[in-house]
Amino acid sequence: MKKYSFLFLLFLSLQVFGQAALIPERPSPNRLVNNLSSSGILTNNEEEQLERKLETFANQTSNQIVIVIVDDLQGMEAFQYATELGQKWGVGQKDQDNGIVILLKPLGGPGVRQLFIAPGYGLQGAIPDLATKQIRENEMYPYFKENKFYEGLDKGTDALMSLAKGEYNSDQYAPKKKGGFKLWKLILLIIVIVFYILRNNRRGGGGGLSMGTGFLLSSLLNSGGGFGGRSSSDGGGFGGFGGGSFGGGGSGGSW
Repeated sequence: MKKYSFLFLLFLSLQVFGQAALIPERPSPNRLVNNLSSSGILTNNEEEQLERKLETFANQTSNQIVIVIVDDLQGMEAFQYATELGQKWGVGQKDQDNGIVILLKPLGGPGVRQLFIAPGYGLQGAIPDLATKQIRENEMYPYFKENKFYEGLDKGTDALMSLAKGEYNSDQYAPKKKGGFKLWKLILLIIVIVFYILRNNRRGGGGGLSMGTGFLLSSLLNSGGGFGGRSSSDGGGFGGFGGGSFGGGGSGGSW
């Protein structure tokens, strides 16, 4: 009996080793956007835009999102391919396991095209399986169905970055209330304006907003981030993967 158990474990180990060998080697130099497909779904400019965005995110937060586009899953299920790739490449930081793999197989007809989002151990709380499913269905598939792959990847990574940073509530997959232009701000703004007009009339008019009044108005208008666009900064280059681990989280499907 022990002999058969040993042979079974040996066979299983060889099978796992053989499948792992089919995962592509980590790129050199390391890149966060890896288009290994012949499909040409992204232009060079689109790849570089995504690369710069993910570099900036990695440098600011230490979380690493990797996009890998392939033609063939080598006989593996998408979840296995994405998980083993993340583990083999060491996506994320070793002490935080904060990597995310977006695996995309764009070739084939309906049911054959595959997408899988695999977060590392350290991000599975912030990005649970249900959230990855909703990101795929709400942010990515609608664009993929129109062959707008850059737009889908751009929106999908935006959502993943917001979840990883805690800007989204993963339970409800909705922006958390973080301010915005609320009623109390409007009332306070009106009070400030009325006060300014009355004071100016008593002084005989003329002049502009005082420095203090102008600062207060500016603070009211801009607090909460409700009126600003997407910030951008130089990512400074990608420093490489840190040895993060993966363990089967995430979700995938076809369109």
